[in-house]
Amino acid sequence: MSDRKRQRDHGSRRGFPRSSSKRRHVELIEDYIDIPDGRLGLVIGKGGSTLQWISTNTGARVFIKGNIQNRVFIKAETERMIERAKQKISRIANSAKRRSTASVSRTYTIDRGWLGGDGHLRLKRMRVPGQDGKFFRLIAGSTEEESKQPMESNFIAEMIRTAEEVLHKLRQDANERPKGSPLEIDVWIHLGHLLFKNVDDREADVPLSASTVLSKTNKDRDSWSRMFEGGVVGLDIDWLHQVLGENADSDQCRTSVRHDIGFYTPSLQTRYFKVWIAKAGTKDAGIQQVEDVYTGIRGSRGIGSAVVKAGPGILCTPLDPRLLADIALPCHNFDCRLAVKSGVRDTSLQKANEKCEDDILTREFCEKVLIDGTDLILPRQSRLPDGYRMHFKRKCERRSYSVNGFELTTSRETSVRYDAVDRSEQSKVDVHVHNMECDALLDQNEGRDWKPQDIVQLFPKMVQFVKEDLELLE
Repeated sequence: MSDRKRQRDHGSRRGFPRSSSKRRHVELIEDYIDIPDGRLGLVIGKGGSTLQWISTNTGARVFIKGNIQNRVFIKAETERMIERAKQKISRIANSAKRRSTASVSRTYTIDRGWLGGDGHLRLKRMRVPGQDGKFFRLIAGSTEEESKQPMESNFIAEMIRTAEEVLHKLRQDANERPKGSPLEIDVWIHLGHLLFKNVDDREADVPLSASTVLSKTNKDRDSWSRMFEGGVVGLDIDWLHQVLGENADSDQCRTSVRHDIGFYTPSLQTRYFKVWIAKAGTKDAGIQQVEDVYTGIRGSRGIGSAVVKAGPGILCTPLDPRLLADIALPCHNFDCRLAVKSGVRDTSLQKANEKCEDDILTREFCEKVLIDGTDLILPRQSRLPDGYRMHFKRKCERRSYSVNGFELTTSRETSVRYDAVDRSEQSKVDVHVHNMECDALLDQNEGRDWKPQDIVQLFPKMVQFVKEDLELLE
């Protein structure tokens, strides 16, 4: 795939500053990456803006040549710069593929009752590992008591309308899906932090009115852009396990370790290699077989498409996303989102070249992975076949508790993103909650019989769980 060469280049080229005193001879490495049909435009960006962004964030010069189609060229001083540029390009090209295969819409609703009255809101700067730019979190009230405003009944009704509209569309989509490509639905509560970008510095650390916040969280051109970052900053997970053990419906919790490794293939498809290991000392200690690999994660929802056995784990593709609905439930020290997510598990769309790529990845990497306790011993990345790139790896130590009809799962996670600016190991505590009754409805008859009205009538109970039972985390 690559055809590298070294050449003398004078440091005046775009992307490399020229010395103020004299020209510096820089020996550059030249490489390239091929882009599948239909995705080059997103990689280039309007007027070359995306190529310029990649150059700025990697230190490499990234460009195209007019007489060569579907190929992006890279020049840089180091192999690491070359690899970082390839990671960025692969990620952008892969997102283009996912956008073209599904019509994805996202709705976002904020608990207006929580917003309270005028002057009780402010923005607080938060650091997000691996992310560029400034991020702010919305804080309610100058004291803890002021932040606990009662929830408006209007918000409950609005939340139900939003979710029911999405679920009706998903029900229609599910009914029209051909055999072999079922639509999967998942509903859960995720703890983390609701963050905003594109915030004017003058708006930070000053009192804000509820009307200002609502206007800024609309989808207008001048509004704040928003994202939800999973994981609660500063949460003591050992303390949490102690509290959950005291409040759980039984004295048993399911414990396991999950490893996730993400790859880009030569055709810029995304593949995930997943391995589940039961922790030593538990009833099922050892490697779970692929037939039992879904144990502890509520059936097969959310795993991915084209699941195949690969070494000690499975190799799968991400689900093609459809409708997404996020309902923000801000709290005091953390935020929640009630998420409705859907995706298509479609194995019929896999092309012959993708199947060949999967076979190579399985043979050259997955089958060479070894187990050491609850850790994995991976082959060196330098031994990956040409054109394959590992873009992230993660280890999750998971515990699941049953609390008042809900399954609350904690995950102590360590991860590395190889396509991020900061490639150091990151740690966080992730917490998500499933309503067992809702899961049972979605899984009934392999997901074919659920009704939107049956799902949304459970939402007030979920919100009540956030507002009352999860107060112990505050």
